[in-house]
Amino acid sequence: MKKYFIYCLLLLTLITISCKSDDDVFTPIDDVDPGPVAPLVFETNLSEMGIFSGELSNLTPDSTVHLYDLNSRLFTDYAHKQRLIRMPEGEAMQYNGDSSLPVYPDNTLISKTFYYYEDENNTASNKIIIETRVLIKTEGIWKLGEYIWNNDMTEAVYSDTGTTVPVSYLDAEGITQEVQYQIPSNDDCITCHHKYEVILPIGPKLRAMNFNPQNEETSINQLQHFINIGLLEGVSSVSDIDILPDWEDEVNFDIFERGRSYIDINCAHCHQPGGYVPTGFLLDFRYETDFETTGIYAHRGQIESRIQSNIPTYMMPQIGRSIVHDEGVAMLLEYLEAIEE
Repeated sequence: MKKYFIYCLLLLTLITISCKSDDDVFTPIDDVDPGPVAPLVFETNLSEMGIFSGELSNLTPDSTVHLYDLNSRLFTDYAHKQRLIRMPEGEAMQYNGDSSLPVYPDNTLISKTFYYYEDENNTASNKIIIETRVLIKTEGIWKLGEYIWNNDMTEAVYSDTGTTVPVSYLDAEGITQEVQYQIPSNDDCITCHHKYEVILPIGPKLRAMNFNPQNEETSINQLQHFINIGLLEGVSSVSDIDILPDWEDEVNFDIFERGRSYIDINCAHCHQPGGYVPTGFLLDFRYETDFETTGIYAHRGQIESRIQSNIPTYMMPQIGRSIVHDEGVAMLLEYLEAIEE
C-alpha cells in the first residue's frame, strides 16, 4: 500500500510539471513592468495635483515633493514664495556641465506659491495665499499652469486669465500695506518663460540653488542634499558648480556681484538672446555674460529710471510687480554709480 501511494504521488507530480505552461511561471510582483507612466496634466483644482498633503492652506508638501530655495530672489511686491519640486520616482535632474538649468526628466513638476502673512512680525499669523504657479514637463516640453486661490484659502482653481487681487497686510514695522497684486495670465507667463520660442523654468538653475538654505528640509548645501537623496546626478562635487551671489549679502559679495545678480534674477529672463525684449533695447543681462557686452553701462540711465517707475508701459520689470522695490532699487543705484567710476 505504501509503495502504491508513493507511485501515485510521483505520477501526479509528473503530470503537473508536464501540463504547466510558460505562462504559469511565477513572476515576483516587484518584477512586473508597470508600463509607461501617464504624462502629467493640469487638473482643475490644485488639490488634485498631488503637491500638498493635509489641509491645503497649511502648504504642507506631499511626501513625494521637495522644498528648494534660491540664493538670490525675484521681487514680486514683497510676497513670500514657497518653491517645490517633484521628480518621477527613481529619476533625477542631470548635471550637464552647465551651472544654469540642469536636464529635468519628463514628468517633473515645479511649483511656486505666493503668499503674505497677515502680520509680517508673526509668522504664525494667517497666510494670505494668492496664487500657485506650476510647471510640468511632458514629452520633453514644459507647460505652464496658474492656480488662483479662493478667499477662504481652501482651494485654488486653474485659470489661463490673469487678474488683480487687492491685498492688505501689516509689514515688519506694523504699518498696513495695500498691494494691488497682479496675477499673470498664461500669455504673461510665456512672455517671461520662453527662450527662442521654447518654454523653460527661470529660477531653478543649479548656480541659484548652490547654497545652504536653512529650511525645514535641510541645513546643508542644497545641491549636496539633492545628490544625497538621489535628486541630482552627474556631478561629483558641488564645488564644480558656480554660485549666483545673493544680492542682499553685503559681507560675502561686492556691489558689482550683487548688482549683476539682481539684474540676472529679475531681468535676464527677458533680456537675453532668445528672450522677449522691446525693439531697440536688446540687452544680455545674464550673470555669466561679460560686462562689456551686457549693455548695462550704455543703458544705465534707462535702467535707473525704469526701476523707479510705476508706469505700466515703461517700468521694469513690466510683469511681476506693481510697486517699487525700495531695497533693490537702493542697491542698484549704488551699483550703477559704482560702474561709472
